[in-house]
Amino acid sequence: MKNIAILGGAGFIGSELAGLLQNKGYHTIIADQKKPDFQAEFRKTNILDRQSLRESLKGADAVVHLAAMVGVDSCRSNEEDVIKVNFEGTKNVTEVCKELGIKTLLFSSSSEVFGDSPDYPYTESSKKLPKSAYGKAKLKSEEYLREQASDSLHVRVVRYFNVYGPKQREDFVINKFFSLAESGAELPLYGDGGQIRCFSYISDIVNGTYLALLHKGSAFEDFNIGNDLPISIKGLAEKINVMTGRKKENYTFKKLGEDGVRGKDIEIFKRAPSIEKAKRLLGYAPKVHLEEGLRMIKVERQKQKLPLS
Repeated sequence: MKNIAILGGAGFIGSELAGLLQNKGYHTIIADQKKPDFQAEFRKTNILDRQSLRESLKGADAVVHLAAMVGVDSCRSNEEDVIKVNFEGTKNVTEVCKELGIKTLLFSSSSEVFGDSPDYPYTESSKKLPKSAYGKAKLKSEEYLREQASDSLHVRVVRYFNVYGPKQREDFVINKFFSLAESGAELPLYGDGGQIRCFSYISDIVNGTYLALLHKGSAFEDFNIGNDLPISIKGLAEKINVMTGRKKENYTFKKLGEDGVRGKDIEIFKRAPSIEKAKRLLGYAPKVHLEEGLRMIKVERQKQKLPLS
């Protein structure tokens, strides 16, 4: 495996993964609609166009499929597009991989597929009850890929749990909270703020993805990739408030389903992975604790605000 194509490789996770792969001596092909801001072979790609995919994936030994419409809230008003891009696009990618004789396809799924499953913390075999269009499209893709996996196309599915890092978009909760705290605003908590999450730093996510990509195993393997240390959203808000020199309780509560806030029907109240399978089969072990990750984000944000000399 020398040439690895990363669909969605110019994005948050893809760019970090490309950096890791390049450091390890792989040739990376960034297959995306936008050009990356780092040095790599770039092929403009539309995953809804099979001919575009054929051109972009030609010569690849393995494909990492990260391309998707992301974010539960941003996907709420575009449910048809979410299914079209996130599921139909995955079908196209799979078919083109088979046509081109590509041996390995890694698909990035999401903890959203579990919804509020009663099997907590979630193992790979836990019941999956997605609530959002985003989660439903991811699960539909997982099920399709399980059927398509074979001796000639090994499929790896990685389910990410609340990825965060300095370069992530500002509408994801950690960078959103930092931005609001820096501006002096109160941090919004949905419902009572008691939702449980396990935040996973980008370097741990990328390392887990790399290990899954290399894993031999069966034709189909799926792994929960993330951190297994839970915290409430209220607890997260308090940490960020203290870290930015504010009162711990500088937050406000917003009712679910009102004023543009997601409703109970798509809110997930408890989300935490079992990562025992990834530990056992991949040697995966998250290294960045939440406090350290938040400090790194704070430092990076401060650097960006420094005036140029």
